[in-house]
Amino acid sequence: MNSPTILRPATSSLRAPKLASLAEALAAARALVPAIRNRAAATEDNRIVSRETIAELHESGLFGVVTPRLFGGSELGFEALVAVTVEIAQACGSTGWVYGVLAGHSWLVNLFPPAAQYALFEDPEVLIATVFRLGGEAEKVAGGYRIRNAEGRFCSGIDHAKWVVVGNPVRLADGNLEQRFHIVSRDAIEVVDDWHTTGMRGTGSRSIRVADAFIPDDFSALASEMSDGTAPGTAIHPGALYRTPFRPTAPFSIVGAPIGMALSAARMVAEQTGTLKASAGDEAQQGAFLGRFAEAVTEIQAGLALVLEDARRLDNQEASGPLTPLEMTRFGRDWSYAVQKARYAATRLFEVGGGSSIYDGSELQRAWRDVNAAAQHFAFGWDSAMIGYGRAFVKEAKAAG
Repeated sequence: MNSPTILRPATSSLRAPKLASLAEALAAARALVPAIRNRAAATEDNRIVSRETIAELHESGLFGVVTPRLFGGSELGFEALVAVTVEIAQACGSTGWVYGVLAGHSWLVNLFPPAAQYALFEDPEVLIATVFRLGGEAEKVAGGYRIRNAEGRFCSGIDHAKWVVVGNPVRLADGNLEQRFHIVSRDAIEVVDDWHTTGMRGTGSRSIRVADAFIPDDFSALASEMSDGTAPGTAIHPGALYRTPFRPTAPFSIVGAPIGMALSAARMVAEQTGTLKASAGDEAQQGAFLGRFAEAVTEIQAGLALVLEDARRLDNQEASGPLTPLEMTRFGRDWSYAVQKARYAATRLFEVGGGSSIYDGSELQRAWRDVNAAAQHFAFGWDSAMIGYGRAFVKEAKAAG
C-alpha cells in the first residue's frame, strides 16, 4: 500500500450525481425505498445488505452526502446524512444502519493526512468501515506502524468496504503508548463470521482480525488531534465541517437508523389499525389505543427533532461559530434521548401490535428487535450522556454567575 507522493484532485469521474440540497437527497432516498423494503426480509435472512442495494445507493449519489466536493461529493452535511438514514431505515433497519456507517465514514477519512485521502478517493466508489477499538499489538516502525494479532468486533459494512479505520494504542520506541487511528486495507483483514444476533442481523457487523499489517505514516492519525479538531486532513478542506472534533460528530452517522426503525414500527401499527381497530365496537378501547399510539409517535418525532437541530448546528459552524463544550455534551444527551425513547416507543407499539407480531416473519417484530439492538450501541448510553450533560450545564451556569 503506497501513498501518492504528489497531491492532486481525484481524477476518477464519479458515476453518481452530486446532490444539490437536502430536499434532493431525500427525494433520492424515497425513490429507493420500495426496492429496499422489498429486500428487507432477505437482508435479514442473508445477514448482508444486497449488492443491488449498495449499487443503487452509489448510483443515487447518497453515499456522497458528507463527502467533500474536492473528491466529487455533495458535501451537504450531517442534517442530510441523518435525514436520509431515517428514510432508509424505515424501509429496512439494517440497510439504514449500514448506509449511515458507510456514508458517514467518508467524513471520517478526511481527518487523516491528505495523502491518504487522495489515495482512497481515487476510487469513486470507495467505502470505509470502522472498528474503533481493535486491540492487539501495534508499534511504531520505520515509515509507519505495524499491527499484529489484533481483533475487534462490530465491523458494520465490512462486506462492502475496501478499507477499515481501526483504533488502537501504539507502542513507541521509548515504551510509551499513544492512541492512534489507522486506515487498513481490506486485503489485510480476516472477517470472522460471528454475527448471529437478536437484531440488526442484516448489517453483517462481524468481527475482524489483523494478523500482521503495515500502515504507512500517511494512513495514520493521532486520536487526540482527531478529537480536538486539529487533525492533519483539515488542511485541504476550507469548510468548518471537516475541522469538527471527532467525538461529538461520529454518532450522527448512525443515530438516524434506530429512529427510522421505530418510525417503521409506527407505520406498521398504523396500517394494522386501518383493518383491525376501525371495525372494533368499543370506542373507549379505540381511544385508549390511539392515545398510546400517538404518545409513542410523538416521542420518536421529538427525539428526531432534537437530533436534526443538533445536526444543523454542526453544519452551520461557519455562521454560528465553533461548538461550545456544552453543545458537544448536548449532542450526546440528544442522541441518547432520541434512541432510548425510540426503543421504548417501539416496545409499546409492539405491545399493541397483536399476537401475529410474535412470528418470525413479522415486519413489526423485526423492527422491534432491530431498534433494541441498535440502542445497545455505546454512543447511546443514557447514564453517561445525561451525567456528562448535567455536569457541563452546571459548570457553565456557575461560570456565568
